[in-house]
Amino acid sequence: MKYAVVFIVVYAVWHMVTWNAEPANFITGAFVSIIVTAIFGREFPFHPEKTFKLKRYMKFLKFLFVFLQQMVKANFLMAYRILTPSLPIKPGVVTIPLVLKSPLGRLVLANAITLAPGTFTMDITRDTLVIHWIYVETEDPVEAGEMICGRMQRILKEVFE
Repeated sequence: MKYAVVFIVVYAVWHMVTWNAEPANFITGAFVSIIVTAIFGREFPFHPEKTFKLKRYMKFLKFLFVFLQQMVKANFLMAYRILTPSLPIKPGVVTIPLVLKSPLGRLVLANAITLAPGTFTMDITRDTLVIHWIYVETEDPVEAGEMICGRMQRILKEVFE
């Protein structure tokens, strides 16, 4: 069952990326999906009791909207910092405590933080993220965590755990 789900997901992603309805694309997509499933299928985190819950997908959509909101805000702040003649930056490294226990959840959070301009995930451990922040507003780990990833982390906890 696990490998069938992996195949379907990879095949669906193939068609979303290529967006081509020619017969050769269907065959190539199936071939590539079988190879990817054979190589990476055992690594896929499949839990039937969690995978097919609609609530988790709705929470993930909520995460995407929050992420896009954070991304737009970070882009405007970065544009302000670049266009201001005095270049108001105060770079530093902060360690943020994590409440996420799922490795996939931690990975999604770290990548979301890195995609936002002005922050970069340097290291992920079991219970912390080490972030390079272009303008360190606070050195308190809990407060910095809330400012950088608080809402996203709470939503991802509901999605992945």
